[in-house]
Formats: sequence, C-alpha cells, structure tokens
Amino acid sequence: MGKRSVSGCCVFFLLNVTFNIFAQSGDNNPIVFDQFFQNYYMINPASHDSTDKFQVAIGNRSLIGLFEGVNRLYVDANIRIMHRSQLQYSRIGLLIIAYNDGAFINRTRAYGRYSWTTSLGARSSLSAGIALGVVNYTFLASQAGIGGSSAAFDGNAGLWYIRRKLKIGVAYQQMVRSVLTPVNQRFELVPYLNFNAMYTSYINSHVSVTTHAYFRYQSSSVYDMQLAPIFLFEEKFETGVDLHYKRGVALLFGIKSIDIGQGKIRFMGSFLLSTRKLANTFDNAFELSAGYSF
Repeated sequence: MGKRSVSGCCVFFLLNVTFNIFAQSGDNNPIVFDQFFQNYYMINPASHDSTDKFQVAIGNRSLIGLFEGVNRLYVDANIRIMHRSQLQYSRIGLLIIAYNDGAFINRTRAYGRYSWTTSLGARSSLSAGIALGVVNYTFLASQAGIGGSSAAFDGNAGLWYIRRKLKIGVAYQQMVRSVLTPVNQRFELVPYLNFNAMYTSYINSHVSVTTHAYFRYQSSSVYDMQLAPIFLFEEKFETGVDLHYKRGVALLFGIKSIDIGQGKIRFMGSFLLSTRKLANTFDNAFELSAGYSF
C-alpha cells in the first residue's frame, strides 16, 4: 500500500471518529472559555455592564502540543444607546465565534444582539437580551472523501439582575433546536440553560476579589461548571484561577485597565492545567483575551 493510500485511510479514520463524537456528544454547544467572564455576551445576550459607551472584545483559545491546530476565536463589539429616561439604556452588538478543529473541520457562529436595561430602584437594575444568528458547519474535502457544509438559524435569550456587588444571570441558549446536516451527518443544536453569578468583595482599599460562577445545564448527564475568583490590585492588575469541573485548573494573569486617549484597554492570559484521568501535556490549553472600551 502506497504512502498516499495510508495517509488517506488515516484521514478518513480521524474524520469518521470526529464526526461521530460531534454527533453523539454535547460538543455542538459553544465552547466556554476559561476566561468566560471577560465576555459574558458569549453565554448571555443581556447586558451586565453600563460603564462604557462602546466595547470591543477578542479572545483566542488554543490547544498545545499534539492538538496544535485546534483553536477557538471570538470577536464581540457593542454600543450603548441611551434612552430619554436616564434610568434605561439599550445595547446593540455583534458576536462572531469561529472553531477550527484541525485542517478539515470549521464551525462558525454569528449573532446580532439587542439588550434593554432598566432600573428597579436606587440599588438594582434588570437587563433582558436576545441574540439571533446563524450557525455554520464546514467539512473540507480530503483524499478520503468529499466535503460539505450546512447552515441553520439559531437564537439565545437571557436576563441579568444587577446590584453593585452582586450580579445574577440566566440564559436559554440554542432555543430554536436547529439541525445541521453536512456530509450525511446530523448535528442537533440541543437547547440548554446557562446560570451565572458574580460577587465582588473588598479586602481593603487596594485589593478586591470578584468571584465568577458558571453552570450550564442541558440534561442530567450533560452539564458543566466553572468557578473563578479573580483578585484585582490597585484597579490595574488581575490574577486568579478558574476551576473547571472535570477539566482542570487555569492560572490567569492580566492587566485590567490601561488608559489610551479617552478609552482604556485590557489584556489577560491563562494556561489550563488539565486534571482529566487520561490527560497529558498535550491536553492543556492557552488563552489570550483583550478588550477596548470608551
């Protein structure tokens, strides 16, 4: 058997395994980043932050070693629109998420988003949001077979209850239950719920800690949890960990705010140390995120 035949058989085997994993598991859900708190719009279309008029965020997650070609990228931008009443405002935004699962598999999500926030009193407010868009799966052609692609409509809706120190959110994701069928495979976008909470406490005038909690529920056997306490020093430097249930521990370091003209920029990097039973050094992940606002 020639080298091309061997290569073709290997590619066919890997693609077949990947197709079956996607079709039979919950991997049709968007990947939750270790730095999920850097862009909550990925898991809840409502608005939890009224501080800036314009915000843009970008993040990249890459596996290292053997799975070097697998990464996830997102870009998000939104603008705040004030209402006649000073107690209300809206945000309009756009979110694009791209998954590159090696040389032959690409998955993309693009959503337009609207949220409306109103005051409930002197110390609390409520935000409601909806995101509508398109999900596309593309499998590129190889020596082992033809490629194909499929696109489907998708939608998410969410709420945030907001106080100065405490914020609680809930979102209903993939609520349309769309089905994609590239390369004779069937991928169902099963609905699920996202629950979020964050609480800020002040250790002293120089140090605060904000604890971010995330829980995704799809069924009794398909769920995910993360807990991330993040320390902020002098309103400038951040560090903390993200504890990811049955996945690992991510170490996080960042700069919260650097003034640039009338705006400010932020950066954060993290490295996931996997704790899965079958994990090795090839199962770790590196993330970078950045944002600009004014």
